[in-house]
Parts: sequence; C-alpha cells; structure tokens
Amino acid sequence: MTSKRLLGLLGILISLAFLNGCANGPPVTPTMLGEAALSQGDWRTAKTHFAEALRIDPKAGRAWLGQAHAQWLGRDPEGSLRSLSSLSKINRKLFLSEARNVYVDSLEGATEGRLRRDHSKLALVSVRTLSKLDPNRRGLASLLGRVLISEAERWKWAGDSEKSLSFYREACVVVPDSLEGWVGAAEILLKKGNGREAMRLLAAARERHPTAGSIRTLTIQALSLR
Repeated sequence: MTSKRLLGLLGILISLAFLNGCANGPPVTPTMLGEAALSQGDWRTAKTHFAEALRIDPKAGRAWLGQAHAQWLGRDPEGSLRSLSSLSKINRKLFLSEARNVYVDSLEGATEGRLRRDHSKLALVSVRTLSKLDPNRRGLASLLGRVLISEAERWKWAGDSEKSLSFYREACVVVPDSLEGWVGAAEILLKKGNGREAMRLLAAARERHPTAGSIRTLTIQALSLR
C-alpha cells in the first residue's frame, strides 16, 4: 500500500474515531476536525476548521498551531508566521516545542518570498532568525548569501557605501564561491581610492575564482592606485 493511501486511511480512521467519540464521549471540536483534515493533507478544509476553532476560542493554542501548519502547506509562510506569533504569546511552551519545525520552514519560505518581492530588509530579519534556530540547515548559506548581496545592493543604491561594503564582505565569508560579493566589495574599495585594501580582498578572490575576468580587471585597477 502506498504512503498516500496509508495517510488517507489514517485520516479516515481518525475521523471515525472522532465521530465515535462524539456519540460516546466528549463532542468533536473544530480543532480535532482540523487536525484530522491535516492528517489527510487537506489544508484547505483544515484552515476552515481551525478558523472556526479560533472564532470560538481565540486562545486555543493547538488551533493556532494547526492553522500555521495549514497555511504553510498552502504556501502562505507569511500567514503561518503571523499565526505562530499569536501562538507564542498564548502558549509559549507549545510554540517552543511542537511548533519548531513549521516555524523554521515558514521562516525559510518567507525569506524566499521577501527576496522575490525585493524586500531584502525583511528577508534579512527572517534569515537571521532561521540561522540562529537551524544553523546547519541545508541550503541556508546560499539563502543567507543571496539576502546579504541584496542588502548590499540596496544600501549601495541608497548611497551608503559603508553599509553596502559590510554586507558584501559578509557575503564573501558566507558564500565565497559567489563572485558578486567579491566584485561588489572591491568596486566600493576602488571607488574610495583604497587600492591596498582592494588588492588584499582581490588576492583572496583569485584563490576562489582564478579565471574570473572581472577579478582580473579589478586587480589591474587596484594596481594603478598603489
């Protein structure tokens, strides 16, 4: 039997158990129905049940957690983070335990979405939080590097070369195989007339990118300033 069939059967059994409990014990709650729908992968139905649970009791921790999970499954990481923020204020213990996985997944999804919308400042907040919670997460370095480059470019266009340079330098450490950090930092140093510092940075860049034409061109410019 496939895993999908097993998951579907599990959801049906849970639903039947809930219905049986309704007849022989405590009534079935919207939160129970939402969790049963989630077990079957039906996030749309789950959202409806969790919304009803929260309408009845805005302090229902498990309903906030379930809604966050359903929102993440529905590719709404921002909504998931809002639900988890509410959960953290209502039931800190549940937030720190069972909510952890959906929280880090939502942080990653939100960071990607913020980058696509050119909201690098917000992306930096979410990726920094993700880095603290799951520093060994697969793909984290690449994601952080992209955010740092985006922030460096934002500050460059805003006219703050010092902040831009600091983000480019950090990107060189986080994702040394990416040319953008090296080139961006070197260009700022050269524009400031700091040939020696640019040469030191470009020497490190050549170790990673020995054949890169942009690094050779910038090195020639740096030599002319020495």
